[in-house]
This record gives sequence, structure tokens and C-alpha cells, in this order.
Amino acid sequence: MTRAVGDAGAAGGVGSRFTQRFEVRYPVLLAPMAGHTDGPMAAAVSAAGGLGSFGAANPFRPDGWVAEQIDRIREATSEPFAVGFITQSLERSGLRFELVLERSVPVIVLSFADPQPWLARAQEAGCKVICQVQTIDQAVRARDEGADALVAQGTESGGHTGQMGVLALLESVLRRCPDIPVLAAGGVGDARSLAAVMAAGADGASMGTAFLASEEAAVLPLMKELIVRSDGSDTVWTRAYDIVLGLTFPDGIGARVHANGFTRRWEGREHELIQRREEVASHL
Repeated sequence: MTRAVGDAGAAGGVGSRFTQRFEVRYPVLLAPMAGHTDGPMAAAVSAAGGLGSFGAANPFRPDGWVAEQIDRIREATSEPFAVGFITQSLERSGLRFELVLERSVPVIVLSFADPQPWLARAQEAGCKVICQVQTIDQAVRARDEGADALVAQGTESGGHTGQMGVLALLESVLRRCPDIPVLAAGGVGDARSLAAVMAAGADGASMGTAFLASEEAAVLPLMKELIVRSDGSDTVWTRAYDIVLGLTFPDGIGARVHANGFTRRWEGREHELIQRREEVASHL
């Protein structure tokens, strides 16, 4: 993990508005990736010089799990770290948000929906806030509402993401929001791609999928193997899993996942899948 973050940071020239504002050595944010990250993984990235994070919106863990991960990070490193939230789920999981504020977590990452009132509450508690956005309008709104930094997330990103390419989105966000640090997300997995987005004007990158292949990532070996073998051509942007699982995300958001028989079967058949959701879900 240390070598991966260090190599990526060196390629990006290290110093940027992001590293200065968030007091880290390298312009790398570990994407929160709810369900795939935890305290030890976040601590490893922070200790290596990036900004580690974990996703609090893990549906398979109790509320107390969030406090445990924060404690594990602080036992392992004194470096800054972040906790991420899927913003539209905060109405249902506000207890976790309050817990994070009580623990004085340095940074909160908000993704997908309107960041208010959560952004203001976090800043009132002394937290810096990074807003991940998928459209230009979202970026301008988050900037106007006081975000400390933005992540311009392109459709190349793994997991839930929007439909606009990362370079087109990045360029537009930088032009409309020149006074705030902007990270790029999507297709950035090594030193070369980090250097590329920084050459395009980004202050760093939010990286997720690449870190899932690390020793510290508590995911299945098969997932790590598929990530290492992938060249990107075996992925697909789909809403099929969200429909079947009953997950609610804003319009224009889907998930980039490994293409398989399920995604191929339902490609272009979303309306039918909505009608047959319970039947299909029973066979998953």
C-alpha cells in the first residue's frame, strides 16, 4: 500500500491545493466504497501519505461498526482520514452521521444527492467536506454550498457513478469552479493515469478499484483477481442490480460492474426488469 500511494503521488508531483488543504503528502484519496473498505484499509492509505477513507453506509454492519473502524484508524495512525456517506441514505442512517461528528472525524465525503443539510452540519462540527459529483450542475451547487473540495466522478469509475466521461467532466468543473480543489475519479489506477489527470488540471485523484486489489482490502480473492486481469473492456454501466435490489439513486446514476450473464441478459430491458423485479430477485 505504501509503495502504491507513494508511486502515484510522485507521478502527480505531490504538492497541490488538495494536499495543502487536507494536510496529506500525496494527492490521492481512497474512495470510500461502502461495503468494500474498513478502518485498517483507510489507515494504511493515510499512513502511506494519502487520504484514507471508509464507507459508513455498509448495510451489512451495525451502527457500532462505524465507531470501531474510527478507533482502529486512530490506533494505527495519527494522519488525517475521512468517512464517506451515500447522501440520499442519510435520512435513514442519520445516527451514523451523528456518531462520526461526535468522534471529530477530520473529513467527510458526501456522494450523489444534494449535500445539504449534511454539509453545513459537518462543517459546523469542524469537519472538512468533500463532495463527489457526477454533473456540472452538482459541482456548482456543492461549491456554492461551501464544499472544501470536489471529486469529479466520470463514468469510467467502478461502482456507482454517472454517465459523463471523466476528462470532459473534469474540464468543465475546473472551468466553472476554479477556486476549489478538484479531484478526478474514473479510470485512475496507477501513476501514469494520475499524472494524466493532473496534467489536465486536477488537484489529485480519488482512486478506488485499484486499491481493492491490495493486501489490505478485505474483499474476496476472486474480486482481486478480476480487477488485476481487467483492462476495462469487460465492464458495463448498468442499473440492473439497483432495480433488482431495490436501491434508490438519483436519476442518471448506475453502477459500473464486471459484465456477466446477468448484465447481458437485462441490457436494454430495464422496464421489463422493473415489472419482474420480485421474480428475478428471488433467483439471485
